[in-house]
Amino acid sequence: MADNDKKKSTKKVEKRENKNKKSTKVVDTVPVDVEKSAEKVDNQESSEVVSSTIVEKKSTISDSNASFVQRLGAYLIDMFLIFLISSIVTMLFTSSNNYEKLSEEANSVVEEYTNGKIDMNTYMNRVSSISYDMARETGLSSIIMIAVYVLYFIVYQYYNKGQTIGKKLMKIRIESVDSEQLSINVMLVRAFIINSILVNLIVLTISILGNRDVYTTGVSIFQLIQYVVLFVIALMVLSRKDKRGLHDIICHTKVVNVEV
Repeated sequence: MADNDKKKSTKKVEKRENKNKKSTKVVDTVPVDVEKSAEKVDNQESSEVVSSTIVEKKSTISDSNASFVQRLGAYLIDMFLIFLISSIVTMLFTSSNNYEKLSEEANSVVEEYTNGKIDMNTYMNRVSSISYDMARETGLSSIIMIAVYVLYFIVYQYYNKGQTIGKKLMKIRIESVDSEQLSINVMLVRAFIINSILVNLIVLTISILGNRDVYTTGVSIFQLIQYVVLFVIALMVLSRKDKRGLHDIICHTKVVNVEV
């Protein structure tokens, strides 16, 4: 009997130990499941944060680009300022008598053509001749104006961190796409393309070295090229998502809003 009781007691003890082992296994597996679920939640949250930051970056990039209206406004303001300066320079460095005579002659040619006194060929020949004489008469003022263009659109804009007076008023500026500081060479190439400095230099050279026929043909060709370039730039700024024009792509630049 005593042996039977001992066997029964030992079986009970073994059963209890087995139950305890099972319970400990269950307890051990619970934290592992909790850790796995926690890791899943963390991964989901991190992925949501990354996706949200990507969306925010895209929105800030699109919002930071200056609009066509802003860039056009800045361009018109700058050209108006340059026009005022050019008028003053022309008055100071041009012989008023000769220039006034040429202006009066040009007006009389227009009146004669309007009244039907001369035909188209005569009108074009006389106008081109007067334009050539006026270009040579204002050669010195043209040189000074090109210098003003260089100082304003290249030097001033470079030292003013990509801003002219027009860009300051429109709260925009030029930045490098490569996250580098703007160089003077970049500003030079941009100004040659968008601000007609290169065309003005060519026209000035032709007026000094060429005859009337070369001047008339050369000015017509290069001014037409400049108008086409400006038209293409306007279309690109209007149609592209990054609002970059031909000169921006060539120079690796962009025009962005300035945070106030």
